Amino acid sequence: MLKGFLTFVCLGLCFGFSSWAEAASPPDAEKEGIQAVKSWAKNLVREGEKKFKSSGFKRQGSPDFWGQQIIYQIQVDRFNNGDLTNDDQNLEDHQKRELGGTDLWNVLSYRHGGDLKGILQRLDYIVDLGVTTLWLTPVFKHNGSYHGYCTTDFTQVDPGFGTNEELRHLVAEAHKRGLKVVLDVVVNHMCDPKTTYRRPARHHQCAQDLAGKNWSGAAGGSSNQGELAFSQGYFGPLKSQHFFNRCGANSTEDMQGTGPAAVYGDFVATMFDFDTRNHDFQEIFTDLHKYWIAYADVDGFRMDAAKHITEDFVAYFNTHIRAYANSIGKHNFFIIGEVAGPSDWIGRRLGKMFSNPQNPNDHGNVPATLTQRLWDLKDVYLKTPVNKYPGLNAAYDFAHSGTARAVLAGERPPSAVEDYFGSQYFNDIAAQNDYRLSWILLEIHDWPRFAAKHKTSMAKSIVGMSYLAFAQGSPVVYYGQEQGFNGDCHFDKIHAGKAEHHIQDECKGGYSHELFRQDMFMGGMTRLGSTVKEINDLAYIGKSQGQHQGDWKSDPFLGRGHDLYRSARKFFRIRKSCAALSYGRTQFRWLEANKQDGILAFSRIDEFGNEALVVLNTSWHSQGLPEMNVGDSSDAHKWVNLLNSAEGAWTTGRGSLHFGPLQIPANSAMVFVPEENVGSYNSYLGTHLCSH
Repeated sequence: MLKGFLTFVCLGLCFGFSSWAEAASPPDAEKEGIQAVKSWAKNLVREGEKKFKSSGFKRQGSPDFWGQQIIYQIQVDRFNNGDLTNDDQNLEDHQKRELGGTDLWNVLSYRHGGDLKGILQRLDYIVDLGVTTLWLTPVFKHNGSYHGYCTTDFTQVDPGFGTNEELRHLVAEAHKRGLKVVLDVVVNHMCDPKTTYRRPARHHQCAQDLAGKNWSGAAGGSSNQGELAFSQGYFGPLKSQHFFNRCGANSTEDMQGTGPAAVYGDFVATMFDFDTRNHDFQEIFTDLHKYWIAYADVDGFRMDAAKHITEDFVAYFNTHIRAYANSIGKHNFFIIGEVAGPSDWIGRRLGKMFSNPQNPNDHGNVPATLTQRLWDLKDVYLKTPVNKYPGLNAAYDFAHSGTARAVLAGERPPSAVEDYFGSQYFNDIAAQNDYRLSWILLEIHDWPRFAAKHKTSMAKSIVGMSYLAFAQGSPVVYYGQEQGFNGDCHFDKIHAGKAEHHIQDECKGGYSHELFRQDMFMGGMTRLGSTVKEINDLAYIGKSQGQHQGDWKSDPFLGRGHDLYRSARKFFRIRKSCAALSYGRTQFRWLEANKQDGILAFSRIDEFGNEALVVLNTSWHSQGLPEMNVGDSSDAHKWVNLLNSAEGAWTTGRGSLHFGPLQIPANSAMVFVPEENVGSYNSYLGTHLCSH
């Protein structure tokens, strides 16, 4: 979740059912009343359907199994600047002031110009890489921060990113290429630097009161709540004291912890936390997001900060969003949640939610409010064709991801991965829904780049990419990961006037979020390092210096000839071609337990018995391959390494595979399948694929 810090453009004379229909803005909940807002929000969804129909685009159905998807995360402002004319839209005041001079104190946190048109220009590159789903960081209108996680209007695309029409066009063009689009939506708070507390809250007492009532099932509210003084420009439909917890700003410890304030406190000052137990709020907020399915035909949502909302709201939002999407042709709309917390916090928001979907009274340790809400929702979610449960389709498995990251970097022994799969944390998550839908990653916008500790080693990046491609769970590739981004500042390339030493100090720490989100385009103000020399040579921090001219194939940030990109493209195509790697569950075959690095080997086995044996070497030295168990008890049956068909192994008749003198090079991967499952050689990819 990010730290960071409003106005709806009316849809015209679309609404003819109340006195505010012809006004220049949507209804104000304080003035027109909540019922007027509810009617407006429902009509907004209908208008979205009409506008999509008149656009001439065709609706795209859902994947049958989201676990087959390979996700590419795009930090919109940092990915590509396709439209220079919107670069000065919705900028924070400090950026406007500093760009007028030479001392760029905050250049790392400026808006750098990335936009929807920039993504559109690179869709063919993304397809070539082999990913199948785009996850876009928030695109809705926000407070001017580059990252977009401070929403001020849920009905408009931010003008610095483009327009509503451009988003719809981007989704349609992605669909033409077989790509799905998941929008990042902020569900726990709304921002406004001009809104303040008229009466301050008693912070922790307020949060404790609200938490207690959530668990007991009592009506909400507390005498310890504060009172907000909404600014004149506050987003009208949500301008109501009833829609906010009003417990005051959290500390970092509150926000990162698991106490009541983590759910009921404001994320930070000026990020006002929603009262997600309020049923009117649930209905309105859900309709505001149905609009984007209706209007733009998006395929899924990422619920940002799902840790910080109540479980009953998770159930309501997921149930009604999926039911609505199904009604317009998306039978398996996908909702992934970011729950940066313990496994029980994830489990209460995922899939079955520690409850029996058929009988919500049969449950584990969950709030009474959730059980009450599930009875309201049961008949709806049980009618959905695929997801007959109330919670999230999937969650990030940060514990798995962090463990794998440390193992692949050589910081923990390979046995740590198997230990995780046998942990209570894993079992809690896997018991709520199909674990194969979980998103796994090695880097994300809140983590340092995987290559940050091995800034010049492309091999480490390659072995990391191989794990993402072949492990159980849906892999997330963070933009630039395939280009070796390492977040490294080049001190001799900083051009920021008197702010140069200040920026160097920021860079030295290595943990500024801005270093995790470097620019991927010429003209970007924060072009940082890479394990790829050609990109590393483009490093620069300062005012924008022109743009790349030409198509994506000549873009210097989109090199496709180096080993990291070619390996990633190869790995993802292998994953898609092998049923075992797309659908299989994990059986560990060999792990180093007493060394910090070495061999990590596991099989992926699908329900039909198709097996692929993945062998990784996380060390800096080549390793001999020990005999490993497989599910093939025949004798002298040949298995072949898809990545090098000259390398083979033979079954022993004892249910194991013998590799002879074969060695695995340092920081590399092998994928063995039975010889008859080896498909033809793909000269473009430079590898064999599976035949099924």
